[in-house]
Amino acid sequence: MRRRKILLNAVLVLILLLCLASFGTMFMPNSSSEIIIAIVSLDVALLALYISLRTFYSIDEVNAISRMDGNVMENPRYRPNILRAIFRFPQVLSSETSEAMMCYMEKLFYDNDKQSGAHLADSVQEVADMMVLVPFFIRSDNQVDSSTHKKRVTALINKMKKSVREFKEISDGSCKLLEETVSLIDSVFSYQKMTANDDEEEASKLLEIRGSIFINPVSIILYNNYLGLYFLQRAFDAVDRQKEDLSLRDRIEKLNCSDEDKELAIMYSNKAVKLFKIAYDNIGEDTIWRAFVCFNMSRALYHLQLLGAKTSEDWVTIIDESIRNWNTSNQIVSDHFFTRIPSGHVTWLHQGIISQGNKVRLTKILFQMHDRKPLTTPNGDLWVKNYHDVIDTPFFKGIPKKDPQKRTDRLVEDIKGFLNIKKTT
Repeated sequence: MRRRKILLNAVLVLILLLCLASFGTMFMPNSSSEIIIAIVSLDVALLALYISLRTFYSIDEVNAISRMDGNVMENPRYRPNILRAIFRFPQVLSSETSEAMMCYMEKLFYDNDKQSGAHLADSVQEVADMMVLVPFFIRSDNQVDSSTHKKRVTALINKMKKSVREFKEISDGSCKLLEETVSLIDSVFSYQKMTANDDEEEASKLLEIRGSIFINPVSIILYNNYLGLYFLQRAFDAVDRQKEDLSLRDRIEKLNCSDEDKELAIMYSNKAVKLFKIAYDNIGEDTIWRAFVCFNMSRALYHLQLLGAKTSEDWVTIIDESIRNWNTSNQIVSDHFFTRIPSGHVTWLHQGIISQGNKVRLTKILFQMHDRKPLTTPNGDLWVKNYHDVIDTPFFKGIPKKDPQKRTDRLVEDIKGFLNIKKTT
């Protein structure tokens, strides 16, 4: 469209010059040399005017493209809202949900003409907001689909990096925050692939991120939560040098390490707790992020307890907050989709919330059983008198025998195994 306007302006100028030349020849036939000089002077003046105007508008266009005013990446009051993303994808099947989510994120970077600085920053931040939902389809039952979506996420991140590089040619000074946010997304995705039974792939890239540069609370949460998970995994590895694929129960029961390894594990666990606290302080009112971060923090605190380290927080209080937030999120999503999903089907992301909430509650049960403590409700009240009564509770009976999200199967077996051991002693 702009090129057509430029060509049209050039044609109009040329026609005007020809008309001027014709009129000059008609009225002053004996002064052809003066007419030629006048026309050439006019041509030069018009050409200079055209170049000046093009330069002015080019500078204005560059300023418009490079302007970052108002983008959410630099807004300290911006807060996460994962529920909005869950409402956006009401698909019931994993494959449909995965496709819809990938298409939505890819579409953000389709139209290069719209990629001004502010628009690019908003698009990158939109992907950052949704990174917490990526494991819901990376850990799919269908490993072929899971592998395909991993490749698509990788391609999306490469597209984002390319867009930032192109923008950097226009405005180098505005790119630092953009580059770090894209690097953060890349690092988080690498960590998620590592925890999805994949080969460990550059999970340490999280250590290369300059976290202090982030202004947006979502980026701060994402950075500190996943860096905390990275250090928590290092703490687990410090007391399990063979890196066996142990169940949670076996990992608890076999915790036995040298004093040096114990000190290293305590150091890593304390580091993880501090990072989770920073993430927690930036959450605001988002129930899902609060549920995730509280669960991670409670695991780090419990690990410190197993190692004999003193902590100022009680892991039970923190994990109870996580359970309450999962319950709240589940109820909100249930109410939202009550009249929208036919036949009472549960959307895939809603199933993810239910499964994650069950995982947290089963983890708490296993921890309390190991500590020989009474099993309590999320509000701190006594839940069941005897451990064996857990199997007959509506909660335990309501857990799917085969969790489509692959989050609770092993924990259920851990608890059953613990109860079987108790029966024989």
